Amino acid sequence: MKKLLFPFVALLIVLSSCGQQEKAQVGPSLVRLCAVQSVSEAEHASYPGRTRASQTSNVAFRVSGTLEKVNVKEGQAVREGQVLAVIDDRDYRVQLSAVEAEYQQTKGDCERIIGLYQDGSTTEQNYDKARYGLEQITAKYQHAKDQLADCQLKAPFNGYVQKVMHESHETVAAGMPVLTMFCSEGVEIAINLPAAEYLRAAEFDSYTASFDVLPGVVFPLRLLSIAQRANANQLFEARFLIDSRSVNAGDLKKITPGMTSIVDIRYKESGEVPVIVPAGSVFHENGQTFVFVYKSAGDNVGTVHKTPVSVLSLRSDGGMLVRQGVTQGQQIVESGVHFLTDGQTVRPNPTPSKSNVGGLL
Repeated sequence: MKKLLFPFVALLIVLSSCGQQEKAQVGPSLVRLCAVQSVSEAEHASYPGRTRASQTSNVAFRVSGTLEKVNVKEGQAVREGQVLAVIDDRDYRVQLSAVEAEYQQTKGDCERIIGLYQDGSTTEQNYDKARYGLEQITAKYQHAKDQLADCQLKAPFNGYVQKVMHESHETVAAGMPVLTMFCSEGVEIAINLPAAEYLRAAEFDSYTASFDVLPGVVFPLRLLSIAQRANANQLFEARFLIDSRSVNAGDLKKITPGMTSIVDIRYKESGEVPVIVPAGSVFHENGQTFVFVYKSAGDNVGTVHKTPVSVLSLRSDGGMLVRQGVTQGQQIVESGVHFLTDGQTVRPNPTPSKSNVGGLL
């Protein structure tokens, strides 16, 4: 009797487990969906930056001497050619007077010899000696005049005095910076790019900057350069110039060196890189790459269909650039694709409200 009862009980257990499995499989699977994004919508990046003058110069005298007067103060606006400082020119005026007298004497002698040569009354050797002597004293005379003029230090461009390094009655050498200026007609913004973005520099399309102090105002930028060598933090410096032709002059005057900003970089649109999908939505079978495209059947259910795509690259933010197979706005399965089959009926997982953090309620 016991021998007959044991197989019967085992059969009931097997049938019961099968029924539970079939019951567990009843109903569509829950899937998380996401919309395919176009490159034009997704392809941009923002980086913090800091403004600086497009041109900065350490201004110095070309001659040595004692500072007689400094005509400007730090922060003062100056125009190109304005006299910033003057050194005592006494020695240079004396030097010019001596050279001028020598010049006049030599010039007179040379002109007489040249006249005699033209009349055939002297040799060609004397003529050459006189001509070269005149050229030599003329250059010396011009040099003395230039040195006297260099006793005045003039602004090389329109801008502002950033720092005054020496005061009156101090002795300065030629080439020693007396003050620092920065240009007022152009403002640069510098940012640091990670290596992944540096390698995509050829895809950059347009650039804009915004400032907290000027809400709602966007400044178009022009790319000046990108460093070819990374700094100690493995970042590449990119320099931009605010396009003064495309902004209000009043707003531009409010931007000064040292301000912080946000630079937005947008990338070129390309038919070869039409859309972006999450990395978790992509899977591989038999050497091909696929995603599951969701097709709604109404009443919050639908089917998923295996669709081939071509992956171009993996982005630093976890997305994948793909082409062919999917278009902007299509719904695809975001994750769990390895547990699905082609044509399977599924039910989208409802998106929790913003107040339901983590979807726990």
